[in-house]
Amino acid sequence: MAAEPGAFRRKFRKMAATPFAFYRGSAALFYADVHALDDPFLDERTSRIWIHGDLHAENFGTYMSSNGVLVFNVNDFDEAYVGPFTWDLRRLVASLALLGRAKALSDAVITRLVEACVGAYADRIRELAEGGDASSSDLLTLATTSGVVHAFLQQARRSTRVGLLDELTVVEGHDRRFARGDGISPVDEATRAGVLAAFERYVPTVPPDRRTRPVSLTVKDVVLR
Repeated sequence: MAAEPGAFRRKFRKMAATPFAFYRGSAALFYADVHALDDPFLDERTSRIWIHGDLHAENFGTYMSSNGVLVFNVNDFDEAYVGPFTWDLRRLVASLALLGRAKALSDAVITRLVEACVGAYADRIRELAEGGDASSSDLLTLATTSGVVHAFLQQARRSTRVGLLDELTVVEGHDRRFARGDGISPVDEATRAGVLAAFERYVPTVPPDRRTRPVSLTVKDVVLR
């Protein structure tokens, strides 16, 4: 916070907008609370598994799978951690409750949403424990969905990578760089050098079949977000 006070001021202003915005931006407070709770579902194994780490309702979205299929799934794994499986469940259903209240849903409807979410999780874990297959056929794709999720996937399919580039970057001197704006700031030379050195160490870990286009592994710009 001392290093980037401006960034945190923006973050805190956004968090003040709604209860859900505060919730999604204050994971540390959430974990301080749940860490102190007695949890009858935890033992030595169930308290040490890979968890998402920040599983709330806005951390679901679309992306291309490794075999080029557009899927709707959990995303944003930068808080992944080894911990109790119930932390993910609690964080997700609390976010559903907050969003439900924001949309003026009744407590009864919110309760049904939470029960459906946890029930579906339990059913799937039971299937896997009894020998079920965690295969690609479980993915939510255009071929396996309907309703709101299917419409969301269709909307994502119409979005283009060029459109995303134009939203996040500008062209200067016939070359692209990140656009500077709210929450985006330049870095000093020492930070840039550190990032480039880390990237150079990363490149050899990329599978050879993903290194066939060197231009895709060329650093164009470094900014702080």
